[in-house]
Amino acid sequence: MQSLAIAERPSLHERYRQRVVSAFVLIYLFILFEGILRKWLLPGLSSVIYFIKDPIVIYIYGCAFRFGFFSRNLLSAYFIGLLVVFFFVVGAFLLSSPEGFVIYGYGVRNYLLYFPLIFVAGKTLRRVDVYRFARITLFAAIPICVLVVLQYSSGPEAYVNKGIGDDDFIFMIADGVVRPYGTFTFTAGHVVYVSACFAFLVAAIFDKALFQAVFARRFLLFGASAVSVAVMCFLTGSRSIYAYAAIVLLAALMVALIKKSQRNLLALFFLVTALVVSLLIFMSSDSYQILVERNRSAVASEGSPVARAFSSLYAFTKVVDDAPLWGHGIGSGTNAASTLLRAGREQGAGFLLAEDEWSRIVLEMGLPIGGLFILFRVFVLVWLFLKSYRALVRQGTGVPLLLCGFLAPILFNGVMTMQGTFLAFGVLYACLILAACKNT
Repeated sequence: MQSLAIAERPSLHERYRQRVVSAFVLIYLFILFEGILRKWLLPGLSSVIYFIKDPIVIYIYGCAFRFGFFSRNLLSAYFIGLLVVFFFVVGAFLLSSPEGFVIYGYGVRNYLLYFPLIFVAGKTLRRVDVYRFARITLFAAIPICVLVVLQYSSGPEAYVNKGIGDDDFIFMIADGVVRPYGTFTFTAGHVVYVSACFAFLVAAIFDKALFQAVFARRFLLFGASAVSVAVMCFLTGSRSIYAYAAIVLLAALMVALIKKSQRNLLALFFLVTALVVSLLIFMSSDSYQILVERNRSAVASEGSPVARAFSSLYAFTKVVDDAPLWGHGIGSGTNAASTLLRAGREQGAGFLLAEDEWSRIVLEMGLPIGGLFILFRVFVLVWLFLKSYRALVRQGTGVPLLLCGFLAPILFNGVMTMQGTFLAFGVLYACLILAACKNT
């Protein structure tokens, strides 16, 4: 019996692979719930808690180096080349202005620390781990929805709408109506989370294995999760949520057409019908009128959301002439730089360099190096899309492509180098797509 127990014990390599998977899960839990610590439980340690995921990331890299968990391909070689270039450029920044080491350090974190997780995930995460992340995402939606309803129905001075600091700026939909943050410290993080919920919900509807792994025929639980996601979609006060949902639905249509699956087409029809019915019910409420008014004011001040989305693709061409060859310095356009340089003053005064991602990267790093980093993200997205397409054709699973629909706007030109939540969601869901492409 003793020899049998020893034989069944996982190898050291497998045990550490499982530890790496657990570390990925822990990172995700911190992404979803660290806002509770920062806003309500330990606000005095908010800045420290913000970086609580970083030691876990470094631990993953330590395991990866020891046990060979890093994938070797053209993209990883490209990233190593970027590391070398960034090392020399950041070194030059530090020599010329050493007083900016905090800002440069934060910039290095946002540009370089998290992206290598993608190359670890390929050899550690498996399809069953995707199911675990789906359960966490969709089950958490139920209590978070309750919190969102409380935030939406409470005033800006209410405890549930508390920011990180006592004087923290609170975004409003209309007078007396806040834009709910959920468990996050900023509305953008909540919008990305709700979009991820929607993607996983559609994936569960389309994929029997995922549905069974998450809900195990507990249809009431599925209904509770679906209603929670729908309610949060309508109460976010963000126009971006509808763009995310539309892209995921387009990915769902692509999955159904490529698979030539009548079941998936029928599921998509019923899903869109349910969304339309939900929207019609929502339109009869006072909340809808508030959101309509918010959209009108947003269009008046910011322009059409469609025009803004397209302008982010070419806005960087307008700053190329103003950007130094090697940029103003890595991290110089981030929120951290804004906080340090403005010392907490002028909240909502605007962005230091640029609002859109590509313009800020070019202004921070210059066109040559900034362009290389932008191309890296585009190449990663194309790589993930191709792997997702092959998984759909060869294995019949549409989960990777549906998650790709959610990830695409984040990885392509989402504000990953400025917003920590965007960065974490973008990299982690790229990892999940790789895992979902596997046979097991």
